Amino acid sequence: MKKTFTASLALVGLVALALAGCGQQSSPPPPPPPPPAAQAPAPAAPAPAAFAQPSLEVTQHLKQGMAYVSTAKNANSPAVFNENINNAINEFSNAIKKDPGYATAYSNRSVAYMMQKKYNLALDDLKKAKELKPGDPAVRYNMASCHSLMGNVDLAFVELDAALANGFNDYDSLRKDPDLANMRKHPDWRKTLEKYKVFIN
Repeated sequence: MKKTFTASLALVGLVALALAGCGQQSSPPPPPPPPPAAQAPAPAAPAPAAFAQPSLEVTQHLKQGMAYVSTAKNANSPAVFNENINNAINEFSNAIKKDPGYATAYSNRSVAYMMQKKYNLALDDLKKAKELKPGDPAVRYNMASCHSLMGNVDLAFVELDAALANGFNDYDSLRKDPDLANMRKHPDWRKTLEKYKVFIN
């Protein structure tokens, strides 16, 4: 009887030790996961690039072209007019070859084409100039002139409105430019000018 009791006590001791060992071997609870790393802010969009300035060579072609246009305007014979206006177109074309993204060269060549009454060619150049620099008031004014000469008065007023909205302020041209003759006799002429507080005689 005594032997059985001792064995029972021994069994109880072994169970206690086993339970104690299990408690020591159990790993501590896992640490909480680290907070997610803060995402870096997205890089700011680059500022729009300013229009590149034309090279000196391109500028010289432009100046020479305008000199030929001036001579053509004051020509006293068709031969002198044609020679100078063709020279002007060549100079503007050379500027465009060297800098195809220069809106002013297309716009100035359009003026020479208008002087030759080649309105479709002028309009093609003006569309390109407008695509390159839609906010240029001189481009939009020249487009108004071209549409006026072609009899597209409604389109001419759209372009004149855009020119004035973008700061066109050559009021002497608005007064005297013969290219705008079709517009001056239209009821929208005074309305468009007064919209921008332009009052001319």
